[in-house]
Amino acid sequence: MFTSEAQLKDRIAEVCGRKVDGHLDIFEDTTCYAAIYGGSVLRLQDHEYFVRGEMTEGRFGIDDQPKFWVKHAIDLATGAPKIIKMVFHEQFSTSVAGIRIRCQRSADKESAVLALCKGRDRFMQGKTTVDHLGTPVRVIDFIRGRSLYSHINDLEMAHEDYYVQVLPGMMAEVVHCIDALQTLHDLGQHHGDVRNDHIFIDSDTGKYRWIDFDYHVNFADYDIWCMGNVINFVVGMGTNTFHWLRRYPESYPGCRSDINGEDAMTLGRNRIANLKSLFPYVSESLNEILMRFAVNAGHPYESLKDLANDLRGVFDLPANESHDPTTGLLTPA
Repeated sequence: MFTSEAQLKDRIAEVCGRKVDGHLDIFEDTTCYAAIYGGSVLRLQDHEYFVRGEMTEGRFGIDDQPKFWVKHAIDLATGAPKIIKMVFHEQFSTSVAGIRIRCQRSADKESAVLALCKGRDRFMQGKTTVDHLGTPVRVIDFIRGRSLYSHINDLEMAHEDYYVQVLPGMMAEVVHCIDALQTLHDLGQHHGDVRNDHIFIDSDTGKYRWIDFDYHVNFADYDIWCMGNVINFVVGMGTNTFHWLRRYPESYPGCRSDINGEDAMTLGRNRIANLKSLFPYVSESLNEILMRFAVNAGHPYESLKDLANDLRGVFDLPANESHDPTTGLLTPA
């Protein structure tokens, strides 16, 4: 802990290369997170973080929408970049296959996942501390890289070339993520917000890693259904919708003429599950996996383990990289 404002300013200049002129605001209460601004200091249990600004969300058509409860900061003790997540209350419900799913943000749930996944390299790492009122605050290690969503959307190549040249290696990493998610389930927890932008590609290791576990849902199989959307996105080199097919039919020269509502995904019925109907070179065995996430699927997946094993068979992937839930150590399949 730095005992004076002058010491803090000197340390900020040292680790951030930024001179702070004038008064330096130091926040110890995170309940009014919107007031904590870039250029201030956040003090948590005698530990200081220099706030660089808010993290942003750009996935849903609103580029750079700030998330005021999530800050990008620098640990002034170590100089390491951190993501600081404060308590934010949000809840909503959705319906999937006639089941009502209730989703609620929970700092305690994410804290529990961080503790369970400590040292597991397929998950983001961090710890939970508290502010001076005892409010929990999650301090997350910054992962250098980009999301799977951004990586795939930025690819500029024909889908058939992608299918042959890129997909097998990408799917090997995705399967490791499914294994990791199964481990989380085995430990009695769930992700709650499985999305393609919540898989981050670590630029230092090349490994795909899960981020953001703060949604608690009342139905753990929601992770499985959402994982189906991720697999569909990866195989399809993006999201392929009925709307896009109608508007740009030239994008799918091999599309079957009989595609219909039975070819839609259970979770997000605007999305096409039957990718072989769009891309004839998609293998039957892979398409069978995709169709187990379609509306009226006769044999939906009941575990992530079965999904991972089926994908291994299709892509001829090696033995499972799994974790012993009791020790956290890598074990052979």
